[in-house]
Amino acid sequence: KNVLDKCKTPVLDLGCGGGNNTLYLTERGFRVVACDYSKYALEKIEKNFENVDTVLADISQRLPFDDNTFDLIVADLSLHYFDSKTTENIMYEIKRILTPGGNLLARVNSLEDINHGAGQGEKIEDNYYFVEGYNKRFFSKESASKFFSIIGKTDVRDADMLRYEKPKRVVEINSEKEK
Repeated sequence: KNVLDKCKTPVLDLGCGGGNNTLYLTERGFRVVACDYSKYALEKIEKNFENVDTVLADISQRLPFDDNTFDLIVADLSLHYFDSKTTENIMYEIKRILTPGGNLLARVNSLEDINHGAGQGEKIEDNYYFVEGYNKRFFSKESASKFFSIIGKTDVRDADMLRYEKPKRVVEINSEKEK
């Protein structure tokens, strides 16, 4: 709530997918920029939401936003598909587009998420596997702190999500860019 209360810019929903977070934010009066790699996801957003800007972008590349654009970026289950170097580069891009004092709120796969592939499939690098048709990274609280601290002061915690058929274990992150 403290993070939402201080947001004065549109919120970037990075890797918006079907729009769960876009819905939550728009219902609370926030302007949202929904960004995804999938044209289908963005078409769904455009069909279901008024006054939401959509941006087609690959988050593993330079993001198409100016420096210091967003007070808040939400990345819910969209930042765990990349190798270590790409994940690091994404953190620098997020830092670049956050305003000073801005926050990233994120959820990523946990190393404890055995219901959704942790430690399974073909190992690509430490905690990074080809599983269930995707490359997936699994984070400990320590590895999440390491990557996300690139942005700034970072708090992490373990949590469970119940939106899927089986419980999903995640790491929740709040990273704040220095002022």
